[in-house]
Amino acid sequence: MPALRSFLLVPCIVLLSAAAGLAQTQPAAGTNPEHGYIIAFAGGAVSDTTSPSFGVEIGEHITREVQAFLTLTYVDNLIQDEAVSALDALAADLTASSGVPWAFEGRDRGLAFSVGGKYLFSTDGRARPYLGGAAGVLNVKRTITEIDLGDVTEEILMLYGAPDGGIDPTQSSTFKPMLEAAPGVSFVNGRLYVDVGFRFRKIFRSREPFYVSELRVGVGMGF
Repeated sequence: MPALRSFLLVPCIVLLSAAAGLAQTQPAAGTNPEHGYIIAFAGGAVSDTTSPSFGVEIGEHITREVQAFLTLTYVDNLIQDEAVSALDALAADLTASSGVPWAFEGRDRGLAFSVGGKYLFSTDGRARPYLGGAAGVLNVKRTITEIDLGDVTEEILMLYGAPDGGIDPTQSSTFKPMLEAAPGVSFVNGRLYVDVGFRFRKIFRSREPFYVSELRVGVGMGF
């Protein structure tokens, strides 16, 4: 966890430094962007695993209070406890049968694309709290490594499949539909656009309950 916190701290410092620099070059007016915004964000995602996340979001004003947006989010690891347990059990079975120690580590990379809308509760001040929702798709790609052999993803999935049901072992990656709740607050200062948000995602087509929570900070510009 200390390593993860240090890893997440770096992009946050970069984003805040960029925000401070941009704020010095922009007018202090707190007016709405004329059309929309684009931000890059970094944060942390939590499912059964805690992992860094990164992404980009583009939004467009439909009315003064309503925005439409699309988001692309990368999450480094979303592997569930059931998948980890299945790999540990397989390693134990192979160790017992061969007399040679086996140890597997799994990683489920996530790439999420969502489209949705936000309602702004305030449009006059610099701070604009909002509540939004979206629908989209999550692409999951599993990688399995063995402590001595390295990447053994193809061999393990071909021979043993995915007992946890988290992915389709016959495909290079698996697509799952998802719904997303998106509360947060945006801060506007001239063309500077800062967003602090929370995302809660329900992932479907998964045998076990699959939820992903994400806290993120984004910096960009209104246009």
